[in-house]
Amino acid sequence: MKRARDILEENPNIQRSVSLVELNPEPSGLALVNPRKVSKKTHIEMMELESHLTNANSHVASNARNKLEIIGRQMKNLQELMTDVIRETNLNHELNGAACNFVKKPGNVYHLYERPSGQKYFGMLSPEEWINTPHKFLGSYRLEADYSWTPAGDEETRHEGINFLREIVMNPKMKSIMDVTS
Repeated sequence: MKRARDILEENPNIQRSVSLVELNPEPSGLALVNPRKVSKKTHIEMMELESHLTNANSHVASNARNKLEIIGRQMKNLQELMTDVIRETNLNHELNGAACNFVKKPGNVYHLYERPSGQKYFGMLSPEEWINTPHKFLGSYRLEADYSWTPAGDEETRHEGINFLREIVMNPKMKSIMDVTS
C-alpha cells in the first residue's frame, strides 16, 4: 500500500503546504486595529495546520485507491464473464453447424458424434442406446429455446444468477443478512 508521501510525490498537483487566507487589512470595508495580530499564527498552529492538510491528502488518496480497487475487481469479473460469453458463443456456433438429418427441437437432448473423416454430427441415440457405436462420442447437449446449447446434466448451472437470487429469497439466513445490510 502506498504511503501518503509516495502519493504526494506522484501527483504534483496536490497541495503540499498550508495555504492561509490572504491578509486583508480592511475586511468588509472595516479597518482592523492591528491586521498583523489577527493573521499571526504560532509555529505550533502552523504545524497543526500542516498535519491536518497531510492527513486530509492521505485520506483522499486512500479513498481513491479503494475505489480503484473495487473498479479493478469489477473489470476483472467482467473480463471473465466476457471470456465465458465468447466461449459459449463459439460452442453454440460449432454445435449449430454440426450435420444433422432431422429437425432439432428446443428442449430435447441430442448427442454429438465425430466420424473418422472429422465430420461432426448430431444423433438422437445416446452411446448407451447405440450398440457398438461406430463413431467417437463428443457429448450430449440440450437445445434451448434461444437455440443455444447446454451440456446435458448442466441444466441447473445454465441460469446460475437466477438460481442464486432464488436461493437468497428463499433462504431465511441469507434474507436476514440482506435485511441487516440494507
